[in-house]
Amino acid sequence: MTASPNRPNFPGGAKATAIFPALFLALAVSASLAGGAYGQGVTTQPLRPLAPQPLAPRPLAPQQTAPRNLAPPAAPKSLAPTTAPESATDAKDAANPKPGLLPVKFDVEALDATDRDSIGTLSDAQGGFGLDMWAGTRRSLVEKLLPTVPAQSSSRIMRALLRRLLLSIAKAPLADAPGQESTGQVATGQLAAGQTGDAGKSTPGNAPEKRRQKSLIHLRIERLSAMGDIGAVDALLKVAPDRENDQILLRSEADVLFYGNDYARVCPLVARQIRQVATVYWRKAFIFCQALAGEHDRASLGVTLLQEQGEEDPVFYNLIDALAGLEEPKIESMGNPRPLHFAMAHAAKAKLPGDVISSNHPAVLKTVARTPGLHPELRIDAAERAEAMGALETRILRDLYTSVTFSQEVLENPLTTAESERSPLSRALLYRKALVESVPTAKAGIISQALSLARDGGRFQSTSRVYIDILREFRPSRDLVWFAADVVRALLATGDLETATSWLDVVRTSAVFDEKSAKLRDELFPLARLAGAVSDDDWAPGVLGAWQNSQRRSENGKVVNEDQVKIRSALLFNLLEALGDEVPDRRWESLLAGPPQRTTVVPRPVFWRTLRNAAQRSRVGETVLLALTTLGLAGPTQADPTVLRTVIESLRAVGLGEEARALAIEAAVAAGI
Repeated sequence: MTASPNRPNFPGGAKATAIFPALFLALAVSASLAGGAYGQGVTTQPLRPLAPQPLAPRPLAPQQTAPRNLAPPAAPKSLAPTTAPESATDAKDAANPKPGLLPVKFDVEALDATDRDSIGTLSDAQGGFGLDMWAGTRRSLVEKLLPTVPAQSSSRIMRALLRRLLLSIAKAPLADAPGQESTGQVATGQLAAGQTGDAGKSTPGNAPEKRRQKSLIHLRIERLSAMGDIGAVDALLKVAPDRENDQILLRSEADVLFYGNDYARVCPLVARQIRQVATVYWRKAFIFCQALAGEHDRASLGVTLLQEQGEEDPVFYNLIDALAGLEEPKIESMGNPRPLHFAMAHAAKAKLPGDVISSNHPAVLKTVARTPGLHPELRIDAAERAEAMGALETRILRDLYTSVTFSQEVLENPLTTAESERSPLSRALLYRKALVESVPTAKAGIISQALSLARDGGRFQSTSRVYIDILREFRPSRDLVWFAADVVRALLATGDLETATSWLDVVRTSAVFDEKSAKLRDELFPLARLAGAVSDDDWAPGVLGAWQNSQRRSENGKVVNEDQVKIRSALLFNLLEALGDEVPDRRWESLLAGPPQRTTVVPRPVFWRTLRNAAQRSRVGETVLLALTTLGLAGPTQADPTVLRTVIESLRAVGLGEEARALAIEAAVAAGI
């Protein structure tokens, strides 16, 4: 890309490239003496030179230590993702604890503040997996698996488990003894061969013995970033010791600040780093900060030097020109955006292009969803995907749905429009209509249509969360018993067991007198059992036969697919037995008809073996890590029933029964059980 005609050319070509590092550092020092308003509350519009301010870094405030409260709260742990605390936590070394030093319960004094791989933001009482969650687990196994664990699954419970794993305060797993990896019980080299990266490289200043090992704090930060959990990244960085000397952590910190458009904090950080290392990342960030401060001549010189070295980044160059007032901000394509790009676009008030949501990164989707001025359909599409991943609050998606303006003609025929279009805007239309409808039966009809379309499109759980407040407004009654199948599934999918039980009671009462209600009872009972809404006294294995018959009954003249009935039955039977119920042999034998084999995707045998071994040995962290890796990006809704059964049984074996049940519900609801 050539330099802008309004930007001064830098002569010298190859010479410029050769002298660049020294020249750029000289520019940084010059800037620190001459001006810049980084950290002084920069206003980006209009762009004008600001009063000279020193760029010298401010002295860092001493790290504060939060008061210790070792008593766990009375409230039970929540399955929802836990918000990491903002205050720093004193973390002390437990790699080689002295005998008798550690009490039975959590004790932050057992960790060494210099052991960065042991720090975290979640204690056992706050939802973490405990100080000894890696006890018995070899470090090489964690190093191989952590970079491969899926970070962008649409399973909310998988996201919550991974978040807790990455944020837990726990003694880091011990390094392998010489030769242990090749002679140990588990061939960890088979698990993730070749899965290495920059996150595992040592940084200057590490002790020689540390250089042979990857830093787990780097891997944890990378996974949290891949999840788009910017708040968790920020919280973990705040308690990371010596982060001001770690380039990987400093870059992660800068990305967090760029996503938040926090120019007052990021520009002083950039100014400090550019004097130590002039990588392309820090040079671009420094040029942006110069442009923010009105130092456009210096920013232009930096851009010219980047172009001389062959750096291709049209989005960056376009936005720098826009900030300098050389041209209107216009981004043709932004298919692989960086945090810096979003910060620059925000400062330049540039409109994001439509292909920005081609990225599936949760943080990108969340940023697009929260960016005003974009086309409503673009924002809703991004919001739906981010909400499904757990990266965006459901209330924001609801707000976007209600912000869309529709014509009166469209509002009068919402069901027809939603059925024919099946787009983000049509889903917004249904929600808007359900919100304002005053007749209960009409409102129920709209929600039933929305849930039916969501089931076909693989969005049932997300749609259930969107409508949960409206669903709770209904009073269970025999007049609405036809609505029970939809509302019970939606309530169970969102974890509202109490309201779902009220509807089930109405269905069971109506079933005594009404054949359709009896069918609904047979259809819903196994799912309710999976969720824990049916007691042992009310449960009998014979119910499964009635459930299978309900699956075979024709609805609306449609032909029942017997293969589909068998697929659902195999999943249900595996889930029930994984949660402790026994399915009679005759029920299993009813599935024997048909081909004895089918094609499916399953993990390699080493994962099954290692997962079972970890669960049998009560290795909590290792079990969670292997369970998530075994399920993969597709999650529980697309896992083979036997694979899902192994995962659920393993989680229950290490005391994570509620999480195991939540995975079972996700899979069952998605399958139409």
